[in-house]
Amino acid sequence: MKLTVFGATGGTGRQIVLQAVDAGHEVTAVVRDATRLPAGLRDRIAVVETDPVDAVDRADVTAAVSGRDAVISAIGTRDLKHPTRVCTDAAGVLTAAIRSAGSRPRFVLASNSAMAPGAGDDPLTRFLVKPIVLAPLLRHMIEDMRQAEQVVRASGVPWTIVRAGRLTDGRSKGGYRCGIDRNVLGGFQITRADFATAMLDAATDPAQAGHVVSVGN
Repeated sequence: MKLTVFGATGGTGRQIVLQAVDAGHEVTAVVRDATRLPAGLRDRIAVVETDPVDAVDRADVTAAVSGRDAVISAIGTRDLKHPTRVCTDAAGVLTAAIRSAGSRPRFVLASNSAMAPGAGDDPLTRFLVKPIVLAPLLRHMIEDMRQAEQVVRASGVPWTIVRAGRLTDGRSKGGYRCGIDRNVLGGFQITRADFATAMLDAATDPAQAGHVVSVGN
């Protein structure tokens, strides 16, 4: 498949790109600073150096998504203390670029399960941990991702949203558990490597189009 990955220099994005090229996919990585990609990885992919949100001329972004089978956004923020629109603004720019390109690649968005207490959660998680503990702690990130999801759902482009809990930097556990349109029991965390695998699975599986996929180890 032809895949374009945004946020490719982050911990999850880099794993997505590495796993995608190892699987034989044709990958374009859109990054603000190409030097943050390992040299050995840069040699195996196409790289577009631009800021998809702040760029005045977004022709590079439109070109990067044109003719692709799937567009994956691993864009996120590590700042939990201040209001942010990083994910929301990126979702708006990327879905607009997909519409402008005239093709219809599926847009796969990385999101967070803390925003969505509900079916699949145990009672403690559903009624205490997520709404009482995590919601205030992660309120800025959660609100940004909530709005990003709304943008994607209303965009008119094919989409899949992949939600995860806390991301860890350990080795892959060799797989992940998932729920379609429901949370994963005990899905508090997942390795970035396994989250990347879930994102790629969402990009390559047509059956996941139009669904929210929750994942955890």
